[in-house]
Amino acid sequence: MTLTVGLETRDAGVVIELAGELDLATGSIVEEAIADAEATRPPLLVLDLSGLTFMDSTGLRIVLAADAAARREARLLAVVRGPDPVHRVFLMALLDRRLEIVDDREAAFDGRSERS
Repeated sequence: MTLTVGLETRDAGVVIELAGELDLATGSIVEEAIADAEATRPPLLVLDLSGLTFMDSTGLRIVLAADAAARREARLLAVVRGPDPVHRVFLMALLDRRLEIVDDREAAFDGRSERS
């Protein structure tokens, strides 16, 4: 399976929606999408992983890099929870304690004012 990337721009931020497999072969596509979104300096960047069927350590590295960039620039990053096999990768790495993981993209935007 391949990877598709969707982009949704809102006043409060940008959503990058991923579907398919995020791995070494497709990671550069996601990195490019994140770089394009970050160039607009959105106050909130949401990575929607709900459409992923697979993610390896490449995906974790990309999410952590996006989180580090957001923190450096005093912006927010939220990750929409992926299916159980994808979410398990975050749990095993204990990243559910470091990252803001939400159930859906609306939850990321709804809670934005509380985190600002």
